[in-house]
Amino acid sequence: MKESMAQVAVNKCLRIKSSDNVVVFFNSHFTKLAEDIAIECFKNGADVLLNAWTDRFQLGQLTHLSEESLRQPSVWCRELTRNSTAEFFVGGVIDPAIYRKMTPEKMAASEEGENAAHFPLARERKVRTLGLGLGLVTKPRAKAYRFNFKAWEKTITAASSVNPEELAKKATEIANKLRSAEKVKVISPGGTNIEFSVKGRKLRINDGIVDEHDMTEDVLDASLPAGSLNTTIVEESANGKVVLDVPTAWAGRTIRRIEWVFENGKLTSFNGDKNALELRTQWEKAAGDKDRIATLTIGVNPKAKPGYLENEIVEGAVGIGIGGNEDLDGNNKRGFNYSGTISKATLTLDGTTLIDRGKIVV
Repeated sequence: MKESMAQVAVNKCLRIKSSDNVVVFFNSHFTKLAEDIAIECFKNGADVLLNAWTDRFQLGQLTHLSEESLRQPSVWCRELTRNSTAEFFVGGVIDPAIYRKMTPEKMAASEEGENAAHFPLARERKVRTLGLGLGLVTKPRAKAYRFNFKAWEKTITAASSVNPEELAKKATEIANKLRSAEKVKVISPGGTNIEFSVKGRKLRINDGIVDEHDMTEDVLDASLPAGSLNTTIVEESANGKVVLDVPTAWAGRTIRRIEWVFENGKLTSFNGDKNALELRTQWEKAAGDKDRIATLTIGVNPKAKPGYLENEIVEGAVGIGIGGNEDLDGNNKRGFNYSGTISKATLTLDGTTLIDRGKIVV
């Protein structure tokens, strides 16, 4: 008998035990899935709290609280983190178009407050987390981002079914190559041409599972669907241009092109389409090491498809991020972070091709 998504999430992904204190964050459109996860946790003897998060609640918070209040860590969020050992995230808002009503200042303040409430306490206590992509699949979100709802739902379901061992094997092969490289270069037809180093940085595999070995390595976050290799970039090493030209959903908008220029790891130019400039306004208002290169991501999931919310896990996808990377053992302070994907990227290690126009060749 095929396991349900709740059974996989509880028993395979986070491996919930009777000693766990679990919080399931959810919105009303996926109440049943949240309940199913809770029931599977109960079967294992765990204590569980369901924590509802609605669109109206989110909009009210961002509308009525001042920027100063939003920057302050929520007492409730902090206490949940302080008492949790595992957390499931079953979706966000139903309709991300509500974020179009918010000022960049409010959005930046909210992100700063959320980071302060949950991190570094979650890391210190080694709280395991799992984000379920299916919880983001809603018709209002599909409308906001102009996704085909049925195709998106089908893709998420298929990508979530890939064997974690298959994902781990492919990511490990890439990690072994990347680990010994002195210089990484990424180019693309869209204009990307950048060189940097990841020498000495930890390589994190997201295969959808957080096991005991992961916890000893501080790999505490997973997703379903999964399938990526993540690492930090040596912050002062990056020089060149990055063009993120795979459409990316952000705050109820779709960003189709971002252009970043780096000098010794510092972001010296931030341009792009209309929605990229909206993001830039939020970036300008944000805190933390927002103007430093942060992360490299390589996707390995053969059933994921680009153009939805899971660009970073698509097999052969190359992503670059800026801002905070402390959660991956980097040196950039949190406060703002954003990553996107380069279309048809070619990635070489000391001159040897690892990815050729979006195709893994190892």
